[in-house]
Amino acid sequence: MIAGSDGNDPGSAGKSFYYTRQYARPLKELKVGYAAVDFADRAEEPARAAFQAALAAMKETGVTLVETKLPQFPYGPILSTILAAEQASIFEPLIASGKVDQLADAAQIAGLKASLEVPAKDYLKAMRLRRMIQQEFTKLFTQVDVLLAPGRPGPATKLDQPLDRGGFQPPAGTPPGLQGIIQAGNLAGLPALVLPCGFAGNLPVALQVVGAPFAENLLLAIGREFQTRTGWHKKTPPQV
Repeated sequence: MIAGSDGNDPGSAGKSFYYTRQYARPLKELKVGYAAVDFADRAEEPARAAFQAALAAMKETGVTLVETKLPQFPYGPILSTILAAEQASIFEPLIASGKVDQLADAAQIAGLKASLEVPAKDYLKAMRLRRMIQQEFTKLFTQVDVLLAPGRPGPATKLDQPLDRGGFQPPAGTPPGLQGIIQAGNLAGLPALVLPCGFAGNLPVALQVVGAPFAENLLLAIGREFQTRTGWHKKTPPQV
């Protein structure tokens, strides 16, 4: 967790952080937005039992689960455009000098070179959309206190698998659920807490709880209660 101010970062909020458990709101007062499909058809089949059990454990904490939809935006393309334009600005000397070719990852080299081609109009349009996304999430968090979704649709990636391998594809016509919550969180500046919630195929699976900006204390209070009731954070995957 990053807190406090940074004189070298004009975007730094300058807010300190202290975990004040004694001031946490009672969980029975909280509304937790979620999409049931994320824990069923949008989840990989081996992980569904663990996700369903985790959802039940979360409900037992006293929170009220509320079916929720995310504001409709193309989160992935917006985020990719912003990241590409900003990495071009930051790494332009590395790219222009040709030293970028010394990197070990061919895909990263190609991505850095391509980032120089992002038009300014596309970057500015993406930034305007980012502001709209922030405004829509401000509205959403007047209806629910936090959002709940799987950390990813299935278990963690195996050590011998590439991290950028293709993701799980749900059946055609499956509702989107809270798809895009990770990209949306990056765009809107939303804090998130990932909680271990079981195993699938001897690999860990997890939930994520996402809150409004600077809602870290609330997320930690929810996470603490969930871990008190489940204990998955104390367990390791079975050895095979």
